[in-house]
Amino acid sequence: MRLPVTTSEQRAEIYTDAKKLLHPGFLAHSMDLNGTRIVLRSLNEADWDMLKFRICNDTLVEWKRWSVAMSVWMVQGQLTVGSEDVLYRVYQMCQSLPLTILNDAYEVVNALLRRVRKAADCMKGFLYEDESRFLWKSEGFMLTSGRSFLPGMSMNPVQKIWIYYNQAEDESARDQADWDIAKFVVGPHAPKGIKKISAQDRKQQTDLKSRRQREMDRCYYEAQGILPKPGEAVTKSRFGDWKVHLAETPEELQEEMRRWVEGEKDDHDRVVDGVKTRIREEVEGRKLKAKVQQKALRRAMDEEGITHSRMIPMTGQAGQDFIDRVKKRMPGVSKVMQDATHNSAYDKYIKKDHEAGSLRVDGDGNIISATNVDPTQMVEMMRKPEPDEGPSLQEQIADRRPTLDLLNSEEDDS
Repeated sequence: MRLPVTTSEQRAEIYTDAKKLLHPGFLAHSMDLNGTRIVLRSLNEADWDMLKFRICNDTLVEWKRWSVAMSVWMVQGQLTVGSEDVLYRVYQMCQSLPLTILNDAYEVVNALLRRVRKAADCMKGFLYEDESRFLWKSEGFMLTSGRSFLPGMSMNPVQKIWIYYNQAEDESARDQADWDIAKFVVGPHAPKGIKKISAQDRKQQTDLKSRRQREMDRCYYEAQGILPKPGEAVTKSRFGDWKVHLAETPEELQEEMRRWVEGEKDDHDRVVDGVKTRIREEVEGRKLKAKVQQKALRRAMDEEGITHSRMIPMTGQAGQDFIDRVKKRMPGVSKVMQDATHNSAYDKYIKKDHEAGSLRVDGDGNIISATNVDPTQMVEMMRKPEPDEGPSLQEQIADRRPTLDLLNSEEDDS
């Protein structure tokens, strides 16, 4: 199944955390810790290395205490980063916490780590976005100049990759400008050659743009759980227990075409069939319920002696008594509908399942008919004249045109 091309507006939702990893360089989450308002931040590689040296071979509880202490960014609105004395005081505060509260804070640290990993996976698509280049032009100098949001905080891997890619893009843009100038200078002397080279350059740019678009689409569908990530086992997604494979190579497109021609159903077709089945069951159930209620109403009217020729006035106490008696015979029914409408779309697309045709694809990729037809019968079918369906619409219109019978008019004159 071919997945639709995504837009920058669709992909913006998956880049929220990735942009935060660029500036300020970490993810944060606030929580109430034993009556104290604190803000935890995600740890980068340098923080994890330092944490290993602080813990050595201590217990798991000590690991949790130091992890939470190093993750604390603010306490009651005051920054705690950049001072070892403040860090140790925060660690002492974590030592006095009950184990249940410490476990809750440690779970927040792990949740921030999972968000960082997910944001890093989305970064491969964000590199190709126009918004990424805009951020590089407007805020990239802050990272390249060594300025960071927190004092003493080193760059994370996402920032390093982003800087390297955009510096390479800047260099590529300068090389392209020099190449365009060279073609402009040589153009008058070798116009045909420069025209051919320019066509090749345009094709390369188109291919590059197409590859980047596919990568951004893949990144989006992986983040949404529709496509499996590289090396990930196919598991149940939020759209059901099926995954979609995005055809890219010519062989995959040919296989997709073969399945379509031969009528093989993929996961998308099965989802559509499920929706059609549900609609069909609802419509048919509604019709069956209406028939049952109509029979019950007719039976109640027969018992009351009501026919089309003999009606009972539904006014006053007599009418109310009749309504009460009918309600007792039909409990829970306040209105009986007679479904006399005709839905052509339902009858055409949903009411019946369409069967696959008899086309097949042979080994050479040619589309053939799977039914065995005798050549002589085929010739007879081709020679058999089509049934006369009468004059066409154009012929009928032409017959309506007024004509002058000149021959009869001359005879009348004579």
